[in-house]
Amino acid sequence: MAGIVADVDDPASLHRLRKRLGQHYPELNVVMANAGISRPEDLRADDWTSDDAEAIVQTNVFGVLRIAEVVLPFLKANTDPVFIATSSALAFVPRADFPAYCASKAFLHSWLQSLRHQLRAVPVEVIELSPPYVQTGLTGAHQATDSRAMPLSTFVAEAMEKLERGETPDGELVLDRDLPRRWAERDGSFQTVFKMLNPA
Repeated sequence: MAGIVADVDDPASLHRLRKRLGQHYPELNVVMANAGISRPEDLRADDWTSDDAEAIVQTNVFGVLRIAEVVLPFLKANTDPVFIATSSALAFVPRADFPAYCASKAFLHSWLQSLRHQLRAVPVEVIELSPPYVQTGLTGAHQATDSRAMPLSTFVAEAMEKLERGETPDGELVLDRDLPRRWAERDGSFQTVFKMLNPA
């Protein structure tokens, strides 16, 4: 396993990534597209602009699409290929104070379904990783130590366990604690869960 840093918003960086993969990792068969940013937005504010939303869409949506553009030729040419992209449980029940972030993850959920269907005969396994609230620096330093957030090591252990057991129904990797949120609309509990996430 190797980690490669690339700027998904910079075409030159992605060109270098493609070249590096061809030179050093031509047998690449597993990729995890994990770039993402998150910012709260106050749509009620008189000075609100779409700048933050645009940045979020560029990274969270087009970042994944651009990585897919770079790596899919490698994956399709190699054995046991897997493309994993990080979505969010907030794709299914949003937090209203992070509207663009939640919407970007809902886009990814839909796009990954289409990608999975189109690649079904290649075959490239397409997995949507949908983490809960985890102790990372995604929204700032406070999240990394927030006691309400799942410890990162616990999340990694549970996610890897599910991957090892092949527990990715319909290509989704959702931890058990997030299943009520994932299926809130189907189960008729959407408004209840939404109100829990977005108190008046």
